[in-house]
Amino acid sequence: MSGAWGEMTYMATPVNPPSPRVSSSPILVIGHLRPDTDSATSAVVYAALLQRQNRTARFEGVICDEPIPQTRWLFEQAGLPLPRQVKSLRLQVGAVMRREVFSVAPNASLGDTIRIIQERRVSFVPVVASDGKFCGALSDRLPMAQFFYHFNMEDYMGVLFHFNDLVGALRLESWRDISRTADGKVTLEPARVEPGDVLLIGDDPAILELAAQRQAAAVIVCAPRKTAAWQRALRLHHGPGVYRFRGSLMALASVLPTAIPVENVMSRDVESLRPGQPLGEVRALLAKCPYPLPVLDDSGNLLGLLSRSDALAAPAPKVILVDHFERHQAVDGLDEAEIVEIVDHHRVGALETRQPIRVDCRPVGSTATIVALKWQEAGMALPRAEATLLLGGLLADTLLLTSPTTTDTDRKLAARLARVAGVKLVEFGRELLARNDEIVTGGIEALLERDLKEFAEGRIRFAVAQVETVDRTQVTPERLEGFEEAMRVRRERAGWDFLALLITDTLRGDSIVLIDDPDPLRFERLSGGRGQAAIWPKCVSRKKQFLPVLLEQIAQPARS
Repeated sequence: MSGAWGEMTYMATPVNPPSPRVSSSPILVIGHLRPDTDSATSAVVYAALLQRQNRTARFEGVICDEPIPQTRWLFEQAGLPLPRQVKSLRLQVGAVMRREVFSVAPNASLGDTIRIIQERRVSFVPVVASDGKFCGALSDRLPMAQFFYHFNMEDYMGVLFHFNDLVGALRLESWRDISRTADGKVTLEPARVEPGDVLLIGDDPAILELAAQRQAAAVIVCAPRKTAAWQRALRLHHGPGVYRFRGSLMALASVLPTAIPVENVMSRDVESLRPGQPLGEVRALLAKCPYPLPVLDDSGNLLGLLSRSDALAAPAPKVILVDHFERHQAVDGLDEAEIVEIVDHHRVGALETRQPIRVDCRPVGSTATIVALKWQEAGMALPRAEATLLLGGLLADTLLLTSPTTTDTDRKLAARLARVAGVKLVEFGRELLARNDEIVTGGIEALLERDLKEFAEGRIRFAVAQVETVDRTQVTPERLEGFEEAMRVRRERAGWDFLALLITDTLRGDSIVLIDDPDPLRFERLSGGRGQAAIWPKCVSRKKQFLPVLLEQIAQPARS
């Protein structure tokens, strides 16, 4: 069959504006759940350092939840935008799908679609309306398509196709236009012609007389040219439309099915995917499907295609963890990602990697301190904005250098960072800590979640939350009762063995301690009894002062 590709209805360009494929995705530098200021600033500034050191990869510092007010204020002071939120590392369909799709319009012919399948070597051609809506699909791997490639055309005139479809799809040359409706059958046998039929013949002008007598609607002839004999037959025998096919009668019979509009034979009940679906959830469906599946938005517009091979070839996201070493504190989907590095100042927790990685864990007061040292060790000068962020992260985690976790390294770096940032260290630090004080006005549930970390010790699962204030005397007994009730609800929902809360006065250097534990004896010595608040003098560090006491108490048998 001959035909011009220029007249064919198809798309060879992306159905949606292109976006980076997974292979070009950045390596994410990410902190823990409920990101504090140290976690957020360390991620952003370490990513900036890595980007300067490596031009062949992309790095992005991100956070996995809403930033706290203190973090928002600090980024404003630095003149930098807040980092992007990434709440899950699980690959999504939209990140892996192929966006360059060859599609056809509903009125395209079956032949056009077959040629796309053959010449473009694709197994699935979506049918897309002019407004971008997905209508259906044709594939050589769909049972319905296999049937229509080989069926008998005789009984489908007016059902699956009309005569005008034949004229357009087969590029027929009109010798005389049709004058009546072709509502009969398509036939190769002149003796079987009935009114309304379309007769296919070779180069035999004499048959036109029989076609006119039997009131055929049209005759398609396979003649090299319009000879004198054909011109005489056209003058003598009026009635049927006469059209010429450029090819043999055998070729004409074999290509008739390709004239059917795809909307009449396409599969409409094709399974579809959404771009936001996790890849892990659709792998089982793709494994059973021999052709790609369309990816649609909520309005039904075609965005791309996803095949089994696409899903299998998708590389795992690469991440660098900062400010945490506990799997419980990590972003969702870490099990599907490849950890390439960890930078932290906490104890080494329950994290496993598939292969050896670089780990930088130093006993200093903040992860921001480690990141500042890494800039120094790389011989690179910190810009003012990045220095402001690291200073804020350092002072937030060391409570303006008063926490027992503070080291001489932290103090020296803080002074140096303050000079680069152009701020007065103490004034800046006091303002920073005040920005985090919502102990009176903030929602209790939100405050409890702000800096909550989960731990495991043997079979004991527990969590410790910390809320900072510049004046703990503002916390009324009624407010404490509200925290106690919220702690009970939160512990029961998570299934923890107990939940502890530190309300830390950053200026006095002490903390109110609340512990919600169904076992009234486990921490009686520490909290003064279940449901009672205790003041812990000189306790401001969850990591260095509070957590070790809890772990020691857990290890001891309960007293009767």
